[in-house]
Parts: sequence; C-alpha cells; structure tokens
Amino acid sequence: MFDLPPKLHNPQGEIRKAGFEIEYAGLRPKETASIIIKLFGGEMVELDEYETIVQNTKYGTFKIYLDSVYLRKDSEKYIFKEVDAFKEVIYTLSELVVPYEVVTPPIPFTELQVVEDLRLELKKAGAVGTSASVLYAFGMHINIETYSFEIQEIVDILRSFVLLQDYIIETIDVDLTRKLSWFIDPFDKEFIELILDKSYRPTKEEFIEDYITYNPTRNRALDLLPLLSYIEPSVKERLPDQKISPRPAFHYRLPNSKIDEDDWSVAFEFNQWSLVEKIAVDKSKLEDLIDEYWEFQETPFWFIKELWVERVKHWLEEELS
Repeated sequence: MFDLPPKLHNPQGEIRKAGFEIEYAGLRPKETASIIIKLFGGEMVELDEYETIVQNTKYGTFKIYLDSVYLRKDSEKYIFKEVDAFKEVIYTLSELVVPYEVVTPPIPFTELQVVEDLRLELKKAGAVGTSASVLYAFGMHINIETYSFEIQEIVDILRSFVLLQDYIIETIDVDLTRKLSWFIDPFDKEFIELILDKSYRPTKEEFIEDYITYNPTRNRALDLLPLLSYIEPSVKERLPDQKISPRPAFHYRLPNSKIDEDDWSVAFEFNQWSLVEKIAVDKSKLEDLIDEYWEFQETPFWFIKELWVERVKHWLEEELS
C-alpha cells in the first residue's frame, strides 16, 4: 500500500505525480509493451529491436529499452560504433549484465497502484530483478514531482534525505552489487555538514553554487540536478557532460529493483521517500533529527554507520509511534 507524502499538490495546485524507471531482465521490449497495452491501452511503436514506446495510453507514453548508458546511439558509451555486423551477438551477451528499463510517464499520486499492477504483470510474464544473478545491479529510479520551488523547502528535503539515507539503505537492503557499483557515490561529508548547519539558509543562487561545487554529477542517490536545472537553466549549461533533462522533480535513485520477489513492492520503495518528505515538512522533527546528527558526531564512534542507523531507528520509533 502506498503511503503518500503529506504534501499532495504541486505548486500549481494539481495532484502531484511520480514517474518510475524500473530495470529488469527476462523480457524484451515487445513483450513488455504488450503488457502495458493490456493494462493501459495505447499503441506500440517499435523504434528498433531493442527500443520500443507505447503511446496514447491512459497516462501518456511508456518507453522500454536496453539500458541507455551503454546501448543507445546518443550515448558516448554506445558499444556498437564499430561492430554493427555483430550487433545481435553483442546484444545477446549484454542482456546477461545490462538491464532492460521500462520508463513510465508521470502517474498521479492517487493512482500509483497502477505501477504495482504493472510490476506484478511483468513478474508473471517472467521478468527478474537484481537478486536473480550476481552479475545484476538493477535499480528503480523514481522521479517525484516537487511540491514547492522554494529553495529552503528543497534544502530541507535534502537535509532529511542525508539524515535518513543510511537507515533507508539498511531498511530496503540495497543489493551488494549495487553498493559496489558507481550508482551510489555518497554526498561529501563536508557538503552534508554545510547543509545541516541550522544557520544555512541560502538564496537560490547560493544553493545552486554549493550543490554544483560538491555534486557536479548525476551519480547521487538523490540527484537534484534535473530539478535545479528546471529552476535555473544555466545549471544544465554549466554541466554539459551530465546529460541533464530538466524536470520539476526529485530524482531518487536509491531503490533496488526486486521485480520478481514476492515480498517486494514498488510501494515499499516509494514509502521510504514518503518518510523523507514527512520529516522534511515537519520543521520541528527535522531540527530534532539534525540535533541528533550533531550529537552523534561528538561521540568517539561517529564514523560507524551502523550506530547512526540504530540511533535513527530509535528516534523514529519515538517520534512517529
């Protein structure tokens, strides 16, 4: 069951939306497209054998393709530049380690159950997730529409996230393969301490400068570059190598994709984000958790993440019970 964040409306007063990018193996794009059409209607357009869209569905356009970082022609890491004659062979080999990805259009918060319905149908058809092979490092990214463009609100979301991140990693049991991969580059401790200083109330320009200085990359578990470039277009111009798509949304990259496991759900992962927002919008609780952080930093064991996680667990039990 989806536990929705406290703020349900975007800055225009409309129900907020979330888009999902779910990685998996075991089904090719045409098979996935057929499932989408069965659930949501629409028409399949096959761009090539390994990239397909389903347009004119109830929610908009779904996209399905082999992972874009390595296999799409506009990627600098595209592996077929000189080997088109062996394309099918290499694609077959790549499927052993590179996931397919289904990208949903933005779905209203009040209808998020349809994403879980899609997950269950993909599972039934044979899709598998990150635990199916030691070679896999499959994730699920969620693009969550913001409820505010006020910089202090965005800062508070980021504060809440960095305070809860280690707890969430343990709660969702992030796959070891993903922990060892490039996706989870941590926020620099100096940056964390900068934003957790209670006197930190930056202007838009100051926060963007601070964020880009410490995080000139998409490779963060919470990637703010799409949102910041939507607010301020010069962000994209300053980081031309990052292939930023401006959007009014937080890009949450932490969740696993355990699409084939009975005890996993899209809702379970989304609900961790809802917790981040719950703490962020309750300024009293956010300040209390910041105090907990600074107190923990004064202990001899400040560097042991497991102890911080236990402290957060205890705090959450007291504050949210």
